[in-house]
Amino acid sequence: MKIHALARVLVWTTLPACVAFWALGGCHRTSPGTHDEHDEHGEHGAPEAPVETGTVELTPEAAARVAIQTVPVASRDLQGEITTTAEVGFDEDHLAHVTPRLAGRVHDVRAQLGERVAAGQVLALLDSTELARARAEYLQARAQVTLTAGTLTRQETLGQEQIVPAQALAQVRTEAADARARLATAEDMLRLYGLDPARIGDGNTPPRGGRAALFEVRAPIGGQVVEKHLTRGELVDPEHRLFTIAELDRLWIWIDVYERDIPRVHVDDLAQVRLDALPGQVFHGKVSFIAVQIDPVTRNGRARIDVDNPDGHLRPGMFARVRLSDPHATQGTPSLVVPRAAVQRTAEGPAVFVDTGPRRYERRLIRIGRKAGDDVEVSDGVRAGEAVVTEGAFILKSEAARASMGGGHSH
Repeated sequence: MKIHALARVLVWTTLPACVAFWALGGCHRTSPGTHDEHDEHGEHGAPEAPVETGTVELTPEAAARVAIQTVPVASRDLQGEITTTAEVGFDEDHLAHVTPRLAGRVHDVRAQLGERVAAGQVLALLDSTELARARAEYLQARAQVTLTAGTLTRQETLGQEQIVPAQALAQVRTEAADARARLATAEDMLRLYGLDPARIGDGNTPPRGGRAALFEVRAPIGGQVVEKHLTRGELVDPEHRLFTIAELDRLWIWIDVYERDIPRVHVDDLAQVRLDALPGQVFHGKVSFIAVQIDPVTRNGRARIDVDNPDGHLRPGMFARVRLSDPHATQGTPSLVVPRAAVQRTAEGPAVFVDTGPRRYERRLIRIGRKAGDDVEVSDGVRAGEAVVTEGAFILKSEAARASMGGGHSH
């Protein structure tokens, strides 16, 4: 049986008479009842009573076949809510771009794309003449300090016996101070390259099997190698990004906030994140940051949500849908709310079907406001306690639309 064969519909017009449409149980004329007591409402101003814009009446046979469920219009405080889009991104507080501290040629690559690495792990080795020069300068400076320190000790002993002139002793002291200064400079250069001077050999036994010029590129953080930009034999320098390492157990989600909605978004607002790529999964977080600038092209602002990703299901770059709600945002007075499932889109605007009696349902145009979870705020069109159709509303809408186009008969 066709959907429109389940009901008969009465559509009110400005004419004195009404037109009856039927499907089951024959045709009869139905009185409009109290419709004349309701004024038509427009974009501005609220009517004294809801406006009836059409009635669907089911025959007993049709009612037995259509699963109609209703929910009463409730009055309660409504949390502010915004639904928008977002994109998953890296947690930039746990993201590292690895660059070499000095220039050199790639001698060996120890880490591969996608590999998990630990903080301090060697990722690559560079053959660097710059490092060899720095090591040599350090060893020379250290040897000079040892030499001048010994000379100074002897000269000071002789000076106490007045064998060495005071001027000569002062000269030795100056040379020892200069040697210590050169050593400090050489040590600072090694530390700048990420090396510990105490681990540098004495020059007779160079580290790494005699390759004193090899520089170790180490991971600054633990995580997964998500980018790799080097090959063996390639020349690199400090401006060359070799690796990108990211910790993926926690990610950022950047949400788009329409300019008009920015005043309604606050730090610590609750967020529910859903992704088309992961149906059925919901990720929860809070707004941790709101950008101060508006994109001049899109006219959107940005806000950030921090979410846990222990199973690694979220991937940077994924498209997401976000529902933001402010747990502290209420208007101070209760709002009328209906379930989202009750609201139907029509050519005239959003509408609901109200249960007005046995097997009778009025189509009411409504004015909607905020949305929170499965609730929609209604500022016009229904009263508290009235029952609106949630299950079966689409069937009523389809029959009402067919009837309004003159398809009142079923064959």
